[in-house]
Amino acid sequence: MSVSLLEEHENPVDFVYDHTYFEETSQDVWEYCVIPSALSIFHILYKIVLTNFVFGIVITIVKLPPSLYHIFAGGIGIYLINNLESLEGKCLILIIFMKSYLLLQASRYIQTHFRSNQYYNKTKVRYLSTSNIMKYTLIIVLIVCEYFLLKTEAWMEARGVIMIFSMKLISLAEDIDKGAVKYPSFLNYFGYMFCGANVMFGPWTSFNEYIALYNQTTTKNIWWILGIIRALTISVFFLMISNCWSTYFIPDESNRWLISYREAMSFRTSHYFISFLSEASMLAAGFKGSKIWHEPKNWRYEVVDPIKTEFPTALAIVVTRWNRPMHEFLKKYVYRSWLPHGKFFAVLATFIVSSLLHGFELKVSVVLISIGIFSYLQFTVRRQFSKAFNSCINVYPCKESCRHRFQRNSIFSWMCRLVFSFTTVVHLIFLGMLMDPNTDEIGIFQKWSNLYFISFWIMLVNILLIM
Repeated sequence: MSVSLLEEHENPVDFVYDHTYFEETSQDVWEYCVIPSALSIFHILYKIVLTNFVFGIVITIVKLPPSLYHIFAGGIGIYLINNLESLEGKCLILIIFMKSYLLLQASRYIQTHFRSNQYYNKTKVRYLSTSNIMKYTLIIVLIVCEYFLLKTEAWMEARGVIMIFSMKLISLAEDIDKGAVKYPSFLNYFGYMFCGANVMFGPWTSFNEYIALYNQTTTKNIWWILGIIRALTISVFFLMISNCWSTYFIPDESNRWLISYREAMSFRTSHYFISFLSEASMLAAGFKGSKIWHEPKNWRYEVVDPIKTEFPTALAIVVTRWNRPMHEFLKKYVYRSWLPHGKFFAVLATFIVSSLLHGFELKVSVVLISIGIFSYLQFTVRRQFSKAFNSCINVYPCKESCRHRFQRNSIFSWMCRLVFSFTTVVHLIFLGMLMDPNTDEIGIFQKWSNLYFISFWIMLVNILLIM
C-alpha cells in the first residue's frame, strides 16, 4: 500500500475499509435495485397504460364522430409528451409536427401544379414527390438535432418520439404517392401522429392501421385485460434483468467475454422492456395483430421475440425479430425501393436509413451498419454452403418438401446450423457491448480490441468463402 494513497485519507483505517470487498446478496439486489427500479418507472407506466385503457374503453362503448376520435387519440399523446422534462424537446416535437403538415400541403400543391401542366417532366415530379420531399427534410432535421440544435439531454429525451414521428411521416407520404392513402385532414393527421398508443415508445403503425381501429373497433373482454397484464409483467421482468440481475449473476470480477456478454445482454433486455411496454400501451388502446384482429380471446401485438433473439439461428432472424413493426416499415418503404440496385445495396441502404432514424449517433450507426454487412455475408455463405453440400442450412427452411441430401434435422445440417448460431451470438456480443454507457468514455476501438476484433475476423473468413 503506497504512502501517497494513505496520505489522501485522514485515517488510514478508513482507506482499508473503503476498499473492502462486500459480496452482494440476492436480498441486497432486491432491496436496493429491484424495488427502487420498479418505483422509478411506476409513474410513467400507469400514465401510459391507464390513459390508453380509458381510450380503449370509450371507443368501444361510444361510437365517437371521426373528429372526436382523432382529437381524443391525439390529446392523449399530447398529455403523455407533456410529461417530458425538456421544454426544448417538447417544443421541437410540436414544431416538427406543424412543419411536416405544411410540407405535406406544399408537396400536394407541387404535385398538382406539375401534373396540371401538359409538358410536365415525369422525372422532376418523381424527385419532388411527397415521400422524397419528406425524406430529404427529415434527414436534415435529424442530423441537425443530433449534432447542432439541442443539448444532448434534451435530444435524448425527445429522440424516441421524433423517431416514431419520422417513420409515420415517411410511410404516410409513400402511401399517398402510391394512392393507398389520400391526403389527410388536419385532425386525421393530428390523431395519427400523436396517437397515445405509440407516441412515446412506439411501435410504428401505418395510417391505415390507425384508421382501422375506428372503423373496426376490437371487442374488449377479460382476455384484453389479461393481455395487457401479461405484456406489463414481461416488460418489468426484463427491466429488472437489465438493471439489477445481470450484474448479480455476472459480477465485475468475471472474464472479459462474460463482461461483454453482460453488457450486450443488458442492452437487449432494456430493449425488451421498452418493446413489451409499447405492446401493453397498444393493447390498452385496443390495437392487436392484424391476423388476430377478429379473435376475441387472442390479445397480442408482437413487437419483439426475445427467444429468437437470445437463441438466434442467424443474424437475419435477429434483424427481423428485434422490432417487427420497424422491420416491416424498413422492408416496405426502404428495402424494396432499393432492391432493383441489388440485394447488397438494398440491405446497406436499409441499415443506413435505420441509423438515420435513430439519430445518426456514432455507436448506433456503427452497430446497425455492421449488422447489415455481417448478416448479408452470413446469409450468402449459408446459401453457398447449402448448394455445395446439398444440405438444408439456409437461414430459412425449405417452404415445400425438402429435396436436399442432408435435410433440416440431419446431424450434418444440425451441426452446421449450430456453428452459424454460435457465430451469431459472438456478433451480438461484439456489437451489443458498444451500447453500454461506458463506450462513450472508453471508445469503440478499445471496446472491440478487448475482444480481439473477432467479428471482423469472422467477416474476413466469410468474404474469403464467398470469393
